[in-house]
Amino acid sequence: MKNKIKYLYLVVLVSGFVACSDLLEEVPVSQPSAENSFKTEANAIAAIVGVYNSLHLEGVYGKSQSLFTTDENNAGSKVPLSGLNLYTFTADNIEVILPIWRDHYKGINRANLAISKIPSIDMDVAKRNNLVAEAKFIKALLYFNLIRYYGDVPYKDSETTSLNDLNIPRTPVATIYENIIRDLEYSVVHLKVKTAGLAGHATQDAAKTLLASIYLTRGSMAKRDNTGNGIADFALAARYSKEVIDSNRYSLCNYFPDAFIVQNKNNDEIVFDVQFKSPGLGVGNTIGINMGIPSNASGVDNLSSGGSQGAIRANPYHQFYYEKADSIRMKWTNARILINAATGGYSIVSAISTNPPVSAAKFRRYPVRNPGFVLQTSDYDVNWPIFRFAEVLLIYAEALNETSGPTQLGIDALNKLRSRARNINIGGIHRDILPRSLTLQRSIGLVDLTLSNPLVSTPAAFRNYIILERSRELSAEGKRWFDLVRWGILKSTLRGLNAKCSAKILETPPVEVPTITNIKWTNYWNGRINEWNLMTSALQDFHMLLPIPNNERLANPSIGPNNPGYN
Repeated sequence: MKNKIKYLYLVVLVSGFVACSDLLEEVPVSQPSAENSFKTEANAIAAIVGVYNSLHLEGVYGKSQSLFTTDENNAGSKVPLSGLNLYTFTADNIEVILPIWRDHYKGINRANLAISKIPSIDMDVAKRNNLVAEAKFIKALLYFNLIRYYGDVPYKDSETTSLNDLNIPRTPVATIYENIIRDLEYSVVHLKVKTAGLAGHATQDAAKTLLASIYLTRGSMAKRDNTGNGIADFALAARYSKEVIDSNRYSLCNYFPDAFIVQNKNNDEIVFDVQFKSPGLGVGNTIGINMGIPSNASGVDNLSSGGSQGAIRANPYHQFYYEKADSIRMKWTNARILINAATGGYSIVSAISTNPPVSAAKFRRYPVRNPGFVLQTSDYDVNWPIFRFAEVLLIYAEALNETSGPTQLGIDALNKLRSRARNINIGGIHRDILPRSLTLQRSIGLVDLTLSNPLVSTPAAFRNYIILERSRELSAEGKRWFDLVRWGILKSTLRGLNAKCSAKILETPPVEVPTITNIKWTNYWNGRINEWNLMTSALQDFHMLLPIPNNERLANPSIGPNNPGYN
């Protein structure tokens, strides 16, 4: 981080141009050109800081995470984002869909600039190759996101330097996969191995994890589309994830919440994340204000008390994805608490409360109220985890099942997550006190899986377990929409929640909230069914891709027709 902060203000020299408006801006003659800015090692480092800074952009990881309605989360009704929460969005959506496209390409342009210019700098060869490998890693990550969002997109091998470079046709997804895999293979060779001083930087293990995720996705989509069995890709996903596991450089935090709190940044569970800092450095985010815990105050008072406006909310049905004994992950992820704005304490909210709703609270400000807290709605400093070791274990287990069916190795990977979920904080799940006083609860029912357990005893059962376990572990981390799409179950899962909600009406109200009567319980779930019908009634299979923004199709006619289902 020292180099990243040191050169933060040099980013303007290498920020690259994408949109026409950017290209037409006048550059002061006193400002160095990109060509003249790549002379020294310091210039190269500044360029890479610019590439990493792309991850902070609104449409990359600064704001647009978890905005798509899934069985985990949805944007609140006061944050409609032109139909994003109801699947009625169009190619004219400028709140989210355009920024995703625009900002990913800004990052790609910065990466291309670094990749093309850094090799000519006279500096230590190994250090130079490492910087290029970092740029290739970020470029691969950004293109991986783009093809999952939009399908075929224009692939750019070099930076945009003039208006003549904008008219580029869409490149087939298969070709882009080949290109980003090639870049990542270079990165695996030239990136450094994880050390404490590389927090926030791409490492060899980060490149292997991204490769594993890419192969898992490509294999899943081959099965989804009946274009192959995906076995070769699943085998590579298993190979790369196992190499990360066997490196012994990563481990799960002993207590699930500690993987996310600000006080435990850069912990041993993080394989790669986006580093945010505050206050007032221009590298904060809106995660905390969108996903967190509300207070009993209103308006600005709610936010200044350390609360959240709750733009992203937990789907109330999601709490039933967890086994009853899996209470730590459930209560931290789907919080039913309200901050007391005056004292900083909290109170438990009824399980059937709709005001406030259940919070998507994994990235809460923690402690929830700090006496020195200054309201900065877009300047939260919680890091955004792109890959945690927990996901490496999940990738490995899923890939093994797709190649070999249930195995003890795959089950052992899942048991690591179950074992961690048994650890509780004696002071309570929401206590803002460090260090923890943990106790291992082996009697609470979250027992280790075995090959004979019906949950994982067949390939189909194991697959269904993974579908739920990825949600239990990774909820609100921007993974779910991608997962439901690659499995081909976006529509069936979201529409299927209607029947699951109906089934909840027939169940007895939860014993932990004894004041809930059967009538209240029934009315609550009837209300949830009505809400969910509204939110999913427009959902169709074509929503497994986003529309190409109309602004971009106008600027680049070579893109051609939009994705099916969109005008």
